[in-house]
Amino acid sequence: MGRVRRALVVSLLLLVTAALGGAAVWAGEARDAAQAAEDDRRSAARAAAVHAVNLLSVDHRTVDDDMKRVVATSTGEEREEYARNEAALKKATVDNKVVQTGVLRATGLASMTRDRRAAEVLIVADAVIHWEDGRKAAPEERFYRWRMEVTKTGGVWLVSKAELVQ
Repeated sequence: MGRVRRALVVSLLLLVTAALGGAAVWAGEARDAAQAAEDDRRSAARAAAVHAVNLLSVDHRTVDDDMKRVVATSTGEEREEYARNEAALKKATVDNKVVQTGVLRATGLASMTRDRRAAEVLIVADAVIHWEDGRKAAPEERFYRWRMEVTKTGGVWLVSKAELVQ
């Protein structure tokens, strides 16, 4: 009877070891999935924040590079809308010798799709505008609040829609 008991104990130990190993693998996978979801939430919010600052930061001396940054952080409807207005924005910036500096005040992830390929981000940002041609002596402050949709495209989060809100 000793052999049977020993075999039973060994079998039970192997079963417990396998169960613990399975639980450890499951816990590791759950932790990795949670970390990936958190990384996506942060990246989506960061993409919207960078796009907002890019939209608000324009200098008549570097306007071409400034505009390239906006295009690089956008896709879809947002990129198309910016492209439609790009020439007029560039002309106004250069003609008026505008130097506008954007400052991010707050970012908040409002929602994310279950598949983590799209999200909505709320942005609060301000801009200070200077005119180097001397037309206006005092700088002007402007305050912006956006609802931005961001989309994961080719592994990168890009702003697909930006809507000003009050």
